[in-house]
Amino acid sequence: MKKILGTNTIGYNQNRNFAALPYEKYRFEKKQNLHKIPAFLYNKLTNKTHQYYWNSYRDFDLNKVELFHFFNALSYGNKPWITTFETSIPRWGDKNIEKGLELIASNACKKIIALSNCAANVQRMLVAESFPHYIDVIEEKLITLHPAQVCPPIKDIEKTISDRLNFTIVGGDFFRKGGKEILIAFDRLYERGIKDWNLNIVSRMEFGDYASRSTTKDLEIARQIIDKYSNNITYKKFLPNKEVLNLFKNTHIGLLPTYADTYGYSVLEAQSYGCPVITTNIRALPEINNSDLGWVINVKKDDMGNAILNTEKDIKTFSDNLINELEDLLCSILNNSDSVINKGLKSYEKLEKSITYNTEFLEKIYDEITESN
Repeated sequence: MKKILGTNTIGYNQNRNFAALPYEKYRFEKKQNLHKIPAFLYNKLTNKTHQYYWNSYRDFDLNKVELFHFFNALSYGNKPWITTFETSIPRWGDKNIEKGLELIASNACKKIIALSNCAANVQRMLVAESFPHYIDVIEEKLITLHPAQVCPPIKDIEKTISDRLNFTIVGGDFFRKGGKEILIAFDRLYERGIKDWNLNIVSRMEFGDYASRSTTKDLEIARQIIDKYSNNITYKKFLPNKEVLNLFKNTHIGLLPTYADTYGYSVLEAQSYGCPVITTNIRALPEINNSDLGWVINVKKDDMGNAILNTEKDIKTFSDNLINELEDLLCSILNNSDSVINKGLKSYEKLEKSITYNTEFLEKIYDEITESN
């Protein structure tokens, strides 16, 4: 019989990083969290998420589990716990940071697992800058484990170069992920007579995000280009994940020239189907994509790996440079597509054993914790 591990919710991030892995000895169950009540009430009243209640856990040790594993959340209980995080923890806004670090430093917290080396370094900077007395104990618990990615059999990802190359961008925040710049770059290519391409877009086309600060005017520009090239561009507002993966099966190159992303799961999904990806070099992206596996557009970054987007001028400079870099890069790829298949195979090979690796890695940690308690 498998041992029960608890978590406060089982959603996409939990399944993606630990809950759905094929463990031999363990299985996950969602356990009741008393902080869910004020979190629910706050959301009902304000239509906003209360970061503290959403990302903290309290059950007064009533749940019977071997240990807890959370995503971005911290526990007030005495049961052993681990958390996986994407940027830094506590993820409580600007309040109670020292209390969160006190919980991480407690005996109950056994590990904090960063999704990337970038996230691990952001955590170090957060602690060293304001709470250096916690740095040693937190450093002892801090490790990095990139998300695993299910890969289909290699026969299912085999591609050939036909008359046209197929490109795909997936993501709700279309403008934050560089969607407008992609459309303008393809528009310029078409005007130059480079027409042998197809572009798939799966997005709710949301605008007004914190990074691109896109507007209705940007949405209008995007829709005009999509309508202009109905023979080249296929737009879907939404597709189930299974259909997104099937789309990557028929795609040559994935696209994520993003303004801001903590990780970039869609890069892994594309790579698992032999699609090399065009990305920017922000946050974790240089750790999962490079010039050997795909193509990287370098942008100016701060110490935390974020693109510099502080002012309207910064954003315009970022956008203009991204359009120019994309146009040149896409032109080069379309005129010489020999490297596409090779990069795609290397991307696939990088991920092929990630499920097995992550399962064994985490199971070993769970063994060490449960056997010592």
